[in-house]
Amino acid sequence: MRAASLQTARNVFAAFGLLVLVTAAVTIIYAVDRAQVRALLVRTEPARLLQNPALVEEARAIGRPVYDRHCAKCHGVHLEGSRALGVPDLGSGYWLYGNEPVNVEYTIYYGIRSGHPKARNVTDMPAFVRTGQLTPGDAKDVIAYLASLSAAPHDGTAADRGSEIYLGKGNCYDCHAADAKGVVDYGTPPLTGPRWLYGDDPSTLMTSVRDGRHVLCPAWVNTLTAAEIRGVAIYLLVTARSDNRLGDSKEQALP
Repeated sequence: MRAASLQTARNVFAAFGLLVLVTAAVTIIYAVDRAQVRALLVRTEPARLLQNPALVEEARAIGRPVYDRHCAKCHGVHLEGSRALGVPDLGSGYWLYGNEPVNVEYTIYYGIRSGHPKARNVTDMPAFVRTGQLTPGDAKDVIAYLASLSAAPHDGTAADRGSEIYLGKGNCYDCHAADAKGVVDYGTPPLTGPRWLYGDDPSTLMTSVRDGRHVLCPAWVNTLTAAEIRGVAIYLLVTARSDNRLGDSKEQALP
């Protein structure tokens, strides 16, 4: 009887040991497999990656929690951005530097005006009135001109003066383009409406022209891994696309 009990105990311990070994083996295999998938995720050219459903799902699984933890505070839970912070609505399909995967990744890596040597920092919105380049009256005329471009109510005479200032001493065209549709290479937003980054009411526009805008995006190159950065970029692109809001790569973020 005692011998049988001992044998039963041995069998139980053996089965338990075997279960532990199998579990450990499965865990190791799973970890190796995930590591291989992540390595493939980083090695694959981003545009090609978007054509691989398995890698896209892996990227989303990596990117979503990273976005929630680091990006949602400014960009919003649903990528809706923030007018108060001057953060573009990525979900609407408008991107400051276009939505080519490699460009989205670059911004995540090095940021915008982040202080990193490779940050996007070609242009900045000057404080035109405070620096004396424009008078308050000039600023009002430019705002009237912008209103005319977006078919908003405006004073036609003031808009005509504003057009001359925009293309003249204001030098606005140099960053926002002569047609005010912005320049992807500079990351400058269009000024033609109907949607705006900070808002299109005269008071908000006056603040922009008078005081300038200097919004920044942090560089994540020293905080996130390459797989996490790629995951966030793919998560952004695929989420916007699944919402039927992904724009052409030439489109920009709203002003």
